[in-house]
Amino acid sequence: MLRTLLFLTLTAFATAAEISFSRQIAPVLIDQCVECHRSGKAKGSYRLDTVELMLKAGDSETAPVVAGKPDESEIYRLIATHEEDDRMPKKADALPEKETKLIREWIASGAKLDVADKKAALRAIVPETEKTQAPAKYPRPLPVTALALNPAGSTLACSGYFETTLWDVASGKLTARIDGMPERTLALAWITENQLAVAGGVPGRSGEVWLVNPSQPKERKRLVSARDCVLAMVASPDGKLLACGGADNQVRCFELPSGKLKWQTEPHADWIMGMAFSPDSQHIATASRDRTAKRIDAAKGEIEATFTGHDSAVLSVAFSPDSKETLSGDVEGNIRRWDRNGDAAKDGTLRPGGRTEMLALGFLDAGTPLAAMGSGSVVSMDAKARKTKDKITLYGDRVNVLQVQRIDKLTRIITGCHDGTVRINELGKAEPVLQFLASPGW
Repeated sequence: MLRTLLFLTLTAFATAAEISFSRQIAPVLIDQCVECHRSGKAKGSYRLDTVELMLKAGDSETAPVVAGKPDESEIYRLIATHEEDDRMPKKADALPEKETKLIREWIASGAKLDVADKKAALRAIVPETEKTQAPAKYPRPLPVTALALNPAGSTLACSGYFETTLWDVASGKLTARIDGMPERTLALAWITENQLAVAGGVPGRSGEVWLVNPSQPKERKRLVSARDCVLAMVASPDGKLLACGGADNQVRCFELPSGKLKWQTEPHADWIMGMAFSPDSQHIATASRDRTAKRIDAAKGEIEATFTGHDSAVLSVAFSPDSKETLSGDVEGNIRRWDRNGDAAKDGTLRPGGRTEMLALGFLDAGTPLAAMGSGSVVSMDAKARKTKDKITLYGDRVNVLQVQRIDKLTRIITGCHDGTVRINELGKAEPVLQFLASPGW
């Protein structure tokens, strides 16, 4: 009997000692606690977004973690208490008993930290899980949610399922598949021939941004591991900066080619749905579900202007060729023009397609904006006359992506549709010069 009890005791101790902070504890804290205890939103002056800060007391001045003593550890006391007014997380269900017990056992066994850099963000230390493999052949065409043309103008990167696909612009043929990417790719930015940025994630669960070398896909670096999906991303025309935003309301800006974080801010009260870089690489525009659009200093991350002229969620933004004016499009079919101060331009409202979402915007030239819409239309507009100038193409479903390619005097409009189709139209030609389904197997 004594031998059995000794065996059970040693087994329990070994189990507790094997608890991994990075694999088991950090994911719980990320899911349940970090949102209320991070930079810019540290309730009780306590932060949990890095290991170093997690170990520092907040306003209570009580040690968050006391190795070997869970009942004296503030972080455990607040998640385990039965007093609803004190219990964490606030205004939410208590942690499942299994997770509460796991945290207690981790502290009781010495609160060991299997972390190389305590200054690193909690999300960055969580080991990557093996991702689902993309199907060899897609069972049906996948909606096109992101496109990016390489600097040479010869290859088009396209969104895929746990992958990014590469297509030959001349023939529409598949040339390569880059695996290990986010489940949903929602933004792409091709910076140099050897550097492609991929952003996306899983709505409500995770967000990711990767830098990958398309010719050597194993050369990759994860820049962002966010609590929610990254919905928008843009690179500066000079190739020095990369900015992204999404469902965690954050905008992050990175230096290129290093991928070093330059600044991070939370300019909106709701999801960031669209972004644009100014042609002079000095400013970033953002579109948000909070019904505003903003202009941000790209060097400092400071808000330069806020446009409040929309009555519904703002989905898309674009800068004029001189970087002075901004267009923003909303869910009700309105496109607004506004200046560097956030003031609406006189007679600055365009409605090219009735009550339909303005999903992507661009410019052919200073007086000719482009719009891709939920109705399936892609049109150019006469900004001065405030009317449609030319119908570029018409799909049977939502047009999610719009890009403009200029080669000498030739202008191409590249679009991606929810039905999986990619089209390349040349200005002045009625029919597409190339059309294909951007799903392997189709």
